[in-house]
Amino acid sequence: MNAYIITVGDELVSGFVLDTNSAYLAGRLADAGITVSRKTSVRDRPEEIAAEIDAALASADLVFLTGGLGPTHDDCTKHAICISFGAELVTSEDILRRVRERYESRGMEMPELSRALALVPEGAGLLPNPLGSAVGLRMSRGRSTLYVLPGVPGEMKAIFEGSIGPGLLELEGRACIKTRILRTTGLSESRISDMLEPVAGGLQVSLAYLPNPMGVVLRLTAMEDSEAAAGQVLGRATAGIRTVLGDRLYSEEGQDLHMVVGGLLLETQKTISVAESCTGGLIGHLLTEVPGISSRFMEGITAYSNRAKIRDLGVNREIIESFGAV
Repeated sequence: MNAYIITVGDELVSGFVLDTNSAYLAGRLADAGITVSRKTSVRDRPEEIAAEIDAALASADLVFLTGGLGPTHDDCTKHAICISFGAELVTSEDILRRVRERYESRGMEMPELSRALALVPEGAGLLPNPLGSAVGLRMSRGRSTLYVLPGVPGEMKAIFEGSIGPGLLELEGRACIKTRILRTTGLSESRISDMLEPVAGGLQVSLAYLPNPMGVVLRLTAMEDSEAAAGQVLGRATAGIRTVLGDRLYSEEGQDLHMVVGGLLLETQKTISVAESCTGGLIGHLLTEVPGISSRFMEGITAYSNRAKIRDLGVNREIIESFGAV
C-alpha cells in the first residue's frame, strides 16, 4: 500500500515557510506500514492543485493534501477538488452553525468572509477539527482515497490523530516498516560507501547516507510481514555494518556522539575537562546535556584570544607568533 502527499501554498514552494506537514505525515504513515511514494508542494492555483490531485489518485492508494482550506482568496483547495471531481461547492449548515458559535463564544460577530469555511465539495465526507474552524475532507475515486487537511500543523495533526490514524491500522496490504539509525564518525560518506560495497547487497535493507557536521548517519529501513521479522533483518544488517566499520560506528541506537561519550565517562568513572577556542564552548555545552555528568565533567575554558591561550593554557607565545593561533 502506498501514499502520496501534497502540500499546498505559495509560501511552501518559495521556501518562505518550511514544510513540516509532509514530514509528520510520512512518519506517521511509515509507522502504519504504508510506503510514501511521493511528496510534492504546489502553488495556490486551483488548476495546478487539481492536476496534482488527479496524478496522485491515479498512482496511489491514499492521498494526503494539506493547506488551502481557509476563507481567504488564496485558499483555493476546495475549488481545486471540485475541478478534479467535477463537483459543486455546497454549504454545510452544520459547519456554518459551528463557525458562528465559535465566534459568539468569544463575544465576536462572525465575519461574512468566514461563511466560506462552510462550503464543501458535494459528496465529501467531513473530518471534525477539534482545534479550528476548517474541517477536513475525505473523498474517493476508484481504489484511492483523498484526505484533505488544514495547513496549520496543530490542526492537521489533531484531525489525523482523531479521524484518520486509527483506521490506517485496519487497512489490508500494509507492511511492517522499521528503521534503525546508526551514527559514525571520522569517515566520509563516499568512504563508508566504498567500505560497505562488498556487503551492501546482502544487508536486505534500504540504506540511506545522511552526512552532517558530526559525522555520517546511516538510516536502515526494513519492510517485512511482521515486526519481529523486520527487527531480525535490522539486527543482521547492523551486525554486518559493525563488522566493516568497527569503532567508527559509535552508536547503533541513534545516540548523538556527546551522549555516547558522556555515557562512557560515567561507565568507566573517568573525568574530563576541556579547553576550547574556535568551538566557543560547544564541547562543554554538549557534555553538560548528559544526565549525571556533573560528577565526571570537571571544568571548561574557552580561550578565544591569543592572550587567554598564553595566560590560561600555557600555549607558547612563539608558537602562536610563528604559526598562528589555529
